[in-house]
Amino acid sequence: MKWQQRIRVATGLSCWQIMLHLAVIGALLVGWKTASLIPVGVGLCLLYVFTVILMFAFQRFRSGTLRDIGDFLEELTTTWYFGTAMIALWLLSRVVQSPMLLTIAGLAMIAGPAIYSLVHKDKSGNFSPKQPVRR
Repeated sequence: MKWQQRIRVATGLSCWQIMLHLAVIGALLVGWKTASLIPVGVGLCLLYVFTVILMFAFQRFRSGTLRDIGDFLEELTTTWYFGTAMIALWLLSRVVQSPMLLTIAGLAMIAGPAIYSLVHKDKSGNFSPKQPVRR
């Protein structure tokens, strides 16, 4: 078994996903050490929003390289969502002082996408894959 496969089995993440997490942690540590954590957090959140917009744009294509890029960006945004939600909640706590509002915002950020996908899931029963299966 290759070392990349061992890492994927042990962590459930691919190597590039682990590198993404380490890069975000590194950016946050640099922001903390240089006393610019708020601009770094805002920059990371804006980068996430830009990535989501690119994902939506590329997923409009049905096949080809652009669709593959859209699928890659979808996996990237799925991996990065929780960290961005925590950064956004921390930034929101700098403005909003009410613990109840912060709790509601945190629950909405974390549970919102899961609840939305459960409510709006495909009722047609057609669960064909996005890409044809390559054999």
